[in-house]
Amino acid sequence: MKYYINAYGCQMNVHDAEIISGILESEGFSSIEDHESADIILLVSCAVREHAETRVLGRLSQLGGGWRGRKSGKPLMVLCGCVAQEHGDSLLERFRDLDLVVGPDCYRDLPRLIRASERISAVDFREGDYTGIEPARMDFPRAYVTIMRGCDNFCSYCIVPYVRGREYSRKNDSILSEIERLSESGYGEITLLGQNVNSYRDGETSFPQLLRSVALSAPGSWIRFVTSHPKDLGNETVRVMASEQNICRYFHLPFQSGSDAVLKMMNRGYTAREYLERIGMLREAMPDIVLSTDVIAGFPGESEEDFQKTVDLLEEVRFDNAFLFKYSERSGTAACSLENSIPEEQRLARLNHLQKLQRIITVEESGKLLGRILRVLITGPAKKPRQQASRTEGNRMVILENTDFSPGSFVNVKITRADGWTHFGEPCGNLKS
Repeated sequence: MKYYINAYGCQMNVHDAEIISGILESEGFSSIEDHESADIILLVSCAVREHAETRVLGRLSQLGGGWRGRKSGKPLMVLCGCVAQEHGDSLLERFRDLDLVVGPDCYRDLPRLIRASERISAVDFREGDYTGIEPARMDFPRAYVTIMRGCDNFCSYCIVPYVRGREYSRKNDSILSEIERLSESGYGEITLLGQNVNSYRDGETSFPQLLRSVALSAPGSWIRFVTSHPKDLGNETVRVMASEQNICRYFHLPFQSGSDAVLKMMNRGYTAREYLERIGMLREAMPDIVLSTDVIAGFPGESEEDFQKTVDLLEEVRFDNAFLFKYSERSGTAACSLENSIPEEQRLARLNHLQKLQRIITVEESGKLLGRILRVLITGPAKKPRQQASRTEGNRMVILENTDFSPGSFVNVKITRADGWTHFGEPCGNLKS
């Protein structure tokens, strides 16, 4: 049977799609890129924000309700991931063309459920991971490796603990075996994934210890990790990053709000001052580090003064890049019961203010790279003909014109132009084939 799969949302969902594909292909299913020829259509959904949920459900309606081309009838429709976990059986009632609803812990059951051809939801929480499954990698030379699943933080706005379950760390030796295989296969970049990687622990092995072992296991690959929680970022992680040359000098550290009052309502577990201390620690150890963050505009009860503190922090740190969102109610989270909801129009106005400010900062910081020579990893073709895409150690996109390097090659490039987060460069020599 032929299947088509599409993932929405974060890197964890992208990698879950690779895991699902690995499970299906080990059972004789084959992947295709044309959904109109598929026997099975699988959508891997994200529920973190309302917009992401709306997108995937809209796509489900479009695919499920609009196509009847094959003689054998419509394809089997499967919704996987966080939206599936959040709504369960109710999705089968809402969408008559939906056949299966499968949560993040139940992917091993997919071949059996598909063959059974019954309309059912499988959304049990199960302790464990997908060790032993060989993911069907989709993005050579970049690979994801899940080191932990779930979250115990219960930030008041976040649905993740309710749809991904409680924290569960994968075994250290299993992670290192996967890392070594990827490095030997030529993957130039390996990203460790977890809802909160800082909380990783396997027996006596902490995240900093795992991070060092991973770096030593794949000396020819760049190592990244997401996502980190400010309250759990310690000196040892920073020391490991600074001491191991193949750990990328890039750090994504969400601050969400610059107001201590809002941070307390968010249940984030740190103050703005403590957050800035961690930024200082990172920059002192690695002056050239590239920083990105997440920010929420219009959280319930956020005053104009609270919002200004967020603006001030954004201006003080001058992040190289930022992911900015208006507050989105998620049913079942503690924030939904908070008073003083911010009107939608005001949320959008504050978001727009942050976006304009960050655009200026990103352009200014990117402009400082003009004329510099940076090492990049060739990732594949760019969107336009005769262009190749690459990434710097700081995760900046660099476009090369009229080049033909093999994906997975490391190349020195001189930055000739910057357009916000996207840059353009000219090769200065191949470092690795």
